Amino acid sequence: MRHRRLWALVSVLVVSGTAVAYADHVTQVDPATVPVGVFTAHNRVSNVSTSALVRATKRNRADVTIQHARLAANQATVWHTHPGPGIVTVVSGSLTFEDAADGECRDSFYGAGRGFMDRGFGHVHRVVAGEQGADFYVVYVHPRGAGTPLIEAPAPQECAD
Repeated sequence: MRHRRLWALVSVLVVSGTAVAYADHVTQVDPATVPVGVFTAHNRVSNVSTSALVRATKRNRADVTIQHARLAANQATVWHTHPGPGIVTVVSGSLTFEDAADGECRDSFYGAGRGFMDRGFGHVHRVVAGEQGADFYVVYVHPRGAGTPLIEAPAPQECAD
């Protein structure tokens, strides 16, 4: 019985320490400053990969990060990947998703009320805001302990400027 209590205490400390370590690598918004309510509803999301979600949730566990991002008119993110899938929903303005497939650089356009899923796991891409800029939400689903949700990477050869 004593060993069980000790094991339970050690488990709580390890899990707490892991959560704190994961939370420390990004700046978090104080929940008291965020209004309560639905931020977006019924956005149409394309390219949903259930296999990427399954891969990210080993043993029915995952780390989840939710981000509100804003880009100025025509501003681009760096080329990057994620350690798991990211579900993006555009709430104002527009985004162009750029990646490479079948030997070509390709662009996919998403206006407000639309979205997409990036499968992550090494898939290199970037987004570019339209002429009005863009506000968008991203829900990242990553394997436990994967670290930062955004990993800078070189542009695919097909998309190099």
